[in-house]
Amino acid sequence: MTAEANAHPVEVTSIPRKSVSTAIATAAETVRHRTSDALARAKEALPAAGESISRFVYSSCYYLSYGVVFPTLFVTNYLPNYGTIADGLIDGAVAANDVIVDINEKAAARKTAKAEGRAAPAHA
Repeated sequence: MTAEANAHPVEVTSIPRKSVSTAIATAAETVRHRTSDALARAKEALPAAGESISRFVYSSCYYLSYGVVFPTLFVTNYLPNYGTIADGLIDGAVAANDVIVDINEKAAARKTAKAEGRAAPAHA
């Protein structure tokens, strides 16, 4: 048997253009819908992810600073003539806290001024 004997004529049917355009439009609508769903889910997840990252950064910095400052203060309080080191560390921590409080107060004043629709004071 030859290959020609086994060959069957292939019937070519033409698909109407209307059904092709409908299929393409349906596919495009599905992609658009799924994209908007994915975007909505991403917008919902972003604040939660930001909060988790913020909590991680805060905890990391807290434990790092606690792990450095506490043992240093503990040791310097029990060694003679090292009380000045502890005093310097405490004073530096208090000064840093005062700067952060000042920065937060200025940011709150700018935010309030912006909400009221006027410019923030230059030397607040």
